[in-house]
Amino acid sequence: MDGIVQSPDEPEIRANELTGTIAGSSVQAGSITGGVHINTGLPASLPSPAQLPAPGLFANRHGELAELRALADGAGLVVVNGPGGVGKTTLALAWLHEVKADYEGQLFVDLRGFSGAEPLPPDEPLGRFLRALGAGAESAPTGVDEQAALFRSLTSGRRLIVMLDNAASAAQVRPLLPGAGSSLVVVTSRRRLSGLVVDGARFLDVPPLGTRGALELLERLIGPDRIGAEREQARSLVALCGTLPLAVCASGARLAARRRWPIARAVAELDDEARRLAALRAGEDDISVDAVFNASYQALDEPHARAYRLLSVHPGPDLGLAAAASLLDRGAEAARELLQGLVEASLLLEDADERYRFHDLVRLHARDKAREPGAEPERAAAFARLADWYLTTAVAADLALLPGRWHLGPRYGAVRREDVFPDRREAVDWLEREHQNLSAVARAAHDGGLHAMAWQLCEAMWPLFVQRKHYRSWIRTHELGRDAAAACGDRRAEARMLEGLGTAHLNLRDTAAARPCFEAALELERATGHRLGEASALEGLGNAALATGDPSGAAELFGAARDVHAELDRPRGVALMRRHLGEALSAAGRHDAAIETLTDVLATFTELDEPYHRARTLTCLGRARLGAGRLDEAAHALRGALEISRAAGAPHVEADALLDLAVVAARRGDATAERRDLERALTIYARLGSPQTEAVRRRLAGTPPASSGA
Repeated sequence: MDGIVQSPDEPEIRANELTGTIAGSSVQAGSITGGVHINTGLPASLPSPAQLPAPGLFANRHGELAELRALADGAGLVVVNGPGGVGKTTLALAWLHEVKADYEGQLFVDLRGFSGAEPLPPDEPLGRFLRALGAGAESAPTGVDEQAALFRSLTSGRRLIVMLDNAASAAQVRPLLPGAGSSLVVVTSRRRLSGLVVDGARFLDVPPLGTRGALELLERLIGPDRIGAEREQARSLVALCGTLPLAVCASGARLAARRRWPIARAVAELDDEARRLAALRAGEDDISVDAVFNASYQALDEPHARAYRLLSVHPGPDLGLAAAASLLDRGAEAARELLQGLVEASLLLEDADERYRFHDLVRLHARDKAREPGAEPERAAAFARLADWYLTTAVAADLALLPGRWHLGPRYGAVRREDVFPDRREAVDWLEREHQNLSAVARAAHDGGLHAMAWQLCEAMWPLFVQRKHYRSWIRTHELGRDAAAACGDRRAEARMLEGLGTAHLNLRDTAAARPCFEAALELERATGHRLGEASALEGLGNAALATGDPSGAAELFGAARDVHAELDRPRGVALMRRHLGEALSAAGRHDAAIETLTDVLATFTELDEPYHRARTLTCLGRARLGAGRLDEAAHALRGALEISRAAGAPHVEADALLDLAVVAARRGDATAERRDLERALTIYARLGSPQTEAVRRRLAGTPPASSGA
């Protein structure tokens, strides 16, 4: 199993106590008694966060603006409620841009509570906020509770704007509330979120614009001349839109693109569709939005209408041209024409680099159309094509990054990675960019009964997790893969997913959670007679033993796994186990034997052309040389690991090498180099959410300052 956590030696942490009341950061010298409160502010290297998007078209919300000003007077939390498409986000942004000068910075996140995909889990926005506030040089815990506590600490006593858009629940919001102080938090949601009353929330219910405001918005879209020529028809149009801003914008965009159309034509179309939808959707709040978008949909020719329906099958937040082409079963150029046609019809949004996404309400409308009677076979076939494309491309990326790794999925024998990713860095960057989409497709495949597809997608994502970590997603994805493999009765695949899950827990230094995964995997592997899988489970148990300070037990397990790989004539597997044995030898104090073993392993991975494992082996070799007191040779190996890991896009290995280079510098008495390398390592660990972050922060705090003459 690849991607096992390194275990660098850590300097002794001296006990030190503070008494009294402490808030924020602290500086310790000897002993301090009494109250201490230090506000650190943002690091000088980072600007104040200014994340509020532009509000877009805004019309006639003077009454609501006045209410918001009154609600915010003395209240730290304001919840803006209303149906989808009513303009909650635009209203909130327009107001916040008015008052932002009174605050030191703004944070913004779309919580995706109503996007049709999974709502954003709290660890993702917390991670973004912590980085924006300068947590790259501070502790960056991986647990949501600890992340929320750090966020409160960093915001305590400060005056910030925090906008949480599209919240699904009070529980999703609470971890994102800042610490005590004069910050302003604005939450938008289609739900009431009355549970936030206990957090001091005040509420504003946003109604549709009303005729006057809707006409003003329509005028901005199509111009005053057309409104003046058909004022009554314009009034009828906004009435049929329910004066809902999103509906007015959709209808107005169609008219703006068709200068010769009279408003009366749009009114006639909307009138017909509204009557039909009223019969089909009695009592639903979004009926006017459905009417508008249904009219836009009916105006499409059949190729664009089909594209609109099928694109809604995509379960992720956005998609690129190639994924869209697979969904639509068209070539790239034909798919691009269809996508651009939907963008022009205001039914699809285009972002940079040819990435496309639906507005959440449009996505729901498109899905309704895709679920109409008789559409199921085409929808199922489209998803199968999409999942197949993601799996094939992810397999190609896996083969480009870790070509010698063994696999269970049958797709590996049918894919040539050179046809997709001639460059390794391009492969890992693609996995990073498509991370959320891959996870969403795997989830949708499992939910839709395509269990084998789900676990195979998880298997193909392995290099992403090894090189870029994404710890929490790593765990969620492999739990899904485990369940999918069990659902289709594939015990070997279930064991493979358990081995990946155990490795994720090891990377988080949670051996108590990791060991049962490997034990269960070992039992499954032996029950199915899968020797190669048995070696992987033994490897995981060996790493768990090494992490808990049992190098002799670890060496025994690694040796058993090595023998299996030798029996199966797998030089790469033998080399990987020998690298682990080298780590165990060094941990037991047998540094010279470790150096000899690791030097041989390095030659093997160089011959196999596996940069990631070359970098990992060089890091282990550098540590063994450190243990033997061979500082120059250690530095040479660690600098090699640094160079290779940077080129390969493996930041965690880069941080590990920097951490050990700091040890070399400390032993040479070079405080300047030591602090520099520790700070660089800390920045990477914090960005990744590594469990090593806190230990490195403590180590940096105990490092002597660089001399002024350095």
